[in-house]
Amino acid sequence: MKRSICCIVILAVWCSLIFSGTCIGIPAARAAGTGVWTKLPLKTGGSDLYSFAINALTPSTLYVGALGSGVFRSADSGTTWTAVNTGLTSLNVLTLAVNPATPSTLYAGTLGGIFRSTDGGNHWAAANSGITSSGIQAFAFNTATPSILYACFNMDVGGVFRSTDGGDHWTEANAGLSNQKVITLAINPTTPSTIYAGTYDGVFRSVDSGTTWAAANKGIAGFQTHSLVFNPIDPSIMYASTDGGGVFRSTDSGATWTAANTGLADLRVTGFVINPLTPGTLYAGTSSGGVFRSTDGGNHWAAINTGLAGLGASGLAINPVGPSVLYVGITGGGGGIFRLDANASQTILVLQIGSPSFTMNGSLTTLDSPPVIKNGRTLVPIRIIIEALGGTVGWDATARKATVTLGNSTIELWIGKSVARVNGADIPIDEANTKVVPEIINSRTMLPLRFVIENLGCSVLWADATKTITITYTS
Repeated sequence: MKRSICCIVILAVWCSLIFSGTCIGIPAARAAGTGVWTKLPLKTGGSDLYSFAINALTPSTLYVGALGSGVFRSADSGTTWTAVNTGLTSLNVLTLAVNPATPSTLYAGTLGGIFRSTDGGNHWAAANSGITSSGIQAFAFNTATPSILYACFNMDVGGVFRSTDGGDHWTEANAGLSNQKVITLAINPTTPSTIYAGTYDGVFRSVDSGTTWAAANKGIAGFQTHSLVFNPIDPSIMYASTDGGGVFRSTDSGATWTAANTGLADLRVTGFVINPLTPGTLYAGTSSGGVFRSTDGGNHWAAINTGLAGLGASGLAINPVGPSVLYVGITGGGGGIFRLDANASQTILVLQIGSPSFTMNGSLTTLDSPPVIKNGRTLVPIRIIIEALGGTVGWDATARKATVTLGNSTIELWIGKSVARVNGADIPIDEANTKVVPEIINSRTMLPLRFVIENLGCSVLWADATKTITITYTS
């Protein structure tokens, strides 16, 4: 059994954030990996950990799949764990995935078929209609239409299956796959009809949603491909991890591949993730060399194994909105699940339109009024957000003016006025839309998010599918 991990959901969510068409900033954040690994208190009875999945809206919620012990869930970033196996009749879990639009919906790929949960893992039911193979290795979602998803198999007949109804029914999508032992899948975040399959013989590509496939193998043919990952800023740049060939990189959407292994001491790469905020930072989990990091897009690698009790990595995951946190599963004596907490001076807030709840570095807290969309722009109750970032907000009732200060930046905004003052200079809030102004809604002062946050030196990402806002501030 080849160890692999489906980190596709994590990447898919971030790709949807970046390429939704309403992206309003690319965060500049420090990479994970400057700290020491800490073992987390997850007891699996000796089972190997094969897969991770993280709820991108509430990244403190983490799922782990184990071979023989089923699914475990943590709501506090791995500090405590609970087995969530009700209805899961096969406990040999090879891969997990979270629906990017509805994170309460999970999929588990097991040796006994596909199972689905619609309540965050509390209950599971088989979702195998049309499946004729076994050994599910990975899932992939069409991020534009998450009810369309794919599953790949490497046992029995193998191949790729497609569902257009959230997993209720599946059909084969294998035409042209000369090697149907498929280990991983990845969907182009900007063109979801283009899909890549990692097989026992390199990479195959479909440009028609899996209806037909052709080899995309120049330079990588003959290698078992365990992971396929896109650079979220430029999806023509791709990475593939292999068993025996190490890491390969393509800069032409998979037409050609070249090895990128300088410093990578173990070429059996079992898991691979990319930092979605700084995509030049890559991590590779290996079968006997532990975890390696590259900060230059794969040109050079160095081991980051301090604190690991063993070097056999069976799974790798990165927090999608706070990539200062990395997780790895380690096999063998002393193994288990380990977390790396980088010492980055960074705050990440995740808000959702219409919801009074938001997270700050994974911890749940509450706004006094939910974000809203008006005149095509997002308005938020700014005080709690700014104070969470370490700033202050002042209010002049006579002038109906809010003064926002964070770091060395000060912004003055007036209710109903389309011009604000940033560090003493008058600046239009939105040159393309003069209707975008501060407003009082439900007795709360609501300010235009994009204008305020970007002028305070923060970055903002917008996910249209989930109406989610991610704010990153690095001090």
